[in-house]
Amino acid sequence: MKLDYDAILALAAVVREGRFDMAAKSLNVTQSAVSQRIKQLEDRVGSVLIVRGRPCVPTEAGLQFCRYVEQVELLQHELNERMKSLGGTSGSAAAQIRISVNNDSLATWFPNVIKRAKNELGIRFDIFPDDQEHTENRLKTGEALAVVTAIETPVQGCRRVSLGAMEYIAVASPEFFDANFPNGVSIETLKNTSCLAFDRKDTIQDQWMMNCFGETVEVSTHMVPSYEGYVACCLNGTAWGLVPSVAAHDHIKRGDLIELSPENSVRVSLHWQTSTQSSEILRRLGDLVLEVAKVHLSPDMYRSG
Repeated sequence: MKLDYDAILALAAVVREGRFDMAAKSLNVTQSAVSQRIKQLEDRVGSVLIVRGRPCVPTEAGLQFCRYVEQVELLQHELNERMKSLGGTSGSAAAQIRISVNNDSLATWFPNVIKRAKNELGIRFDIFPDDQEHTENRLKTGEALAVVTAIETPVQGCRRVSLGAMEYIAVASPEFFDANFPNGVSIETLKNTSCLAFDRKDTIQDQWMMNCFGETVEVSTHMVPSYEGYVACCLNGTAWGLVPSVAAHDHIKRGDLIELSPENSVRVSLHWQTSTQSSEILRRLGDLVLEVAKVHLSPDMYRSG
């Protein structure tokens, strides 16, 4: 089926920008032209490709076209790089890659990947944040070309590289600690305290209690779906929570936070997953992600799968 590539680009622009007017501006055409191109494409394939709204979102069929555009752009970027190495004068526009990364990685070590990928590979990112146990869903649906995930089993048709482990420790402010644990931290003293969770998918608090005491107790939970907000609530005495050790140690040294059980932590292994048929630039990105992860994550079994 021969399709109008300009129409596919219009669809991808609307998905990227979330609005028809912004997509038209990015393509330097009229909003009417964008609407007509997408309507003609939908008529040609016999399927709705985008759900109009604020923001506009692609249907499952629309996502397939977005993935196609991304793959073409990556191939164009690689061709430009090869031409430059041969003395050509091809442009050097950055390649955009849609990936999904867990929130705690985004707030700690992954910004180093973003900076290096921009400088060394000419990549700009469109990142979907999510819980580390759910980022792989973006890979399954085609929303992302690669993910950082806690799921060890590779998505079908994908390759997994183990990155290392993110270590989490339980912390609270001195005020909260003195008020709730005057006789120390135990399964009994944890009862009726307040703790923090990122969202309802977050089970790391129960994992920590099982590691410490072999059982869990019910606690009053605040849902704080922001890394910055989560840490702020630990610091201001709202509740106790599990924070990446790489971020908590400076607060502990300054006396802003107290570790509830210094001998216990939760280690979450992280993995990089991408298609086994990914492009050269995605392979190079995976190598870079692993290199940065080895510096910032706890040692783990670095192996491919």
